[in-house]
Amino acid sequence: MLPERQYFSPIEKELHFNQWSKDRNINLFLFDLDDTICITGPVFDKQTTKAVDLLATNNPIISREEWQKEITNTNNELFEKLGVNPDKYHQLVNELNKKFNLNPEIRQQTLEIFQQIYTTPLEMLDGAREGLKFLKKVGMPTGIVTHANRRWTYEKHQWLGLKDFIDWDNDIYVVDENGHKNSESWQKALDYFKTKPEHCAVIGDSPRSDINPTQKIGVKQTFLVENSLMWSVHNQPVHSSTIRIKNLSELIGLGTEKL
Repeated sequence: MLPERQYFSPIEKELHFNQWSKDRNINLFLFDLDDTICITGPVFDKQTTKAVDLLATNNPIISREEWQKEITNTNNELFEKLGVNPDKYHQLVNELNKKFNLNPEIRQQTLEIFQQIYTTPLEMLDGAREGLKFLKKVGMPTGIVTHANRRWTYEKHQWLGLKDFIDWDNDIYVVDENGHKNSESWQKALDYFKTKPEHCAVIGDSPRSDINPTQKIGVKQTFLVENSLMWSVHNQPVHSSTIRIKNLSELIGLGTEKL
């Protein structure tokens, strides 16, 4: 977490940030999207709870807690195989059906509950708009690297009003939804943005998908957004050089303290 700061005027903050960037030869800030800029995890959790409630009510052959465990474990396993492809939920429901022989109507309702994840409008995380607005004001180029599919990413871009900060046509790199954000995919993203790792700052909420793979390819300025939304499959130790922040508004203070 960045330390508490004394008062700096807006223009002083801009000057300090510009000097911070110049000292480190940073010419681009790249962001993860889900649970870094927008609130996504709680939507998954809400729909999972609805699915658990439906299954536990209509299939009391196991307890509600056991249904929760079944869905969580199956979802985690399918993430490793299928990435974040929304079709994963078809497979999840099929796996549950194989084990518990679900009523066809309940099976369809369960699938529909999960599919609603991708039609639920999302909101900005606290501080995200302020941080992005500041970067735009100081003229720092920004981009997004995400492995959600292009259609859902476009919906988020519209819901969140990201057009004010991030150009849809040029400033978003979508990693294969069937794979994972790793060092190779991040290197492809940097190639897309025509920058080198040492000239880029990366901000994300996942040690596994954002922080560690970018540090591996040479990104020196990494920021981990710490919140309670992290999915367990993303949790890994990070190098001590990683700067931990609560939200993107803390980027406004860069350079006002020695970090």
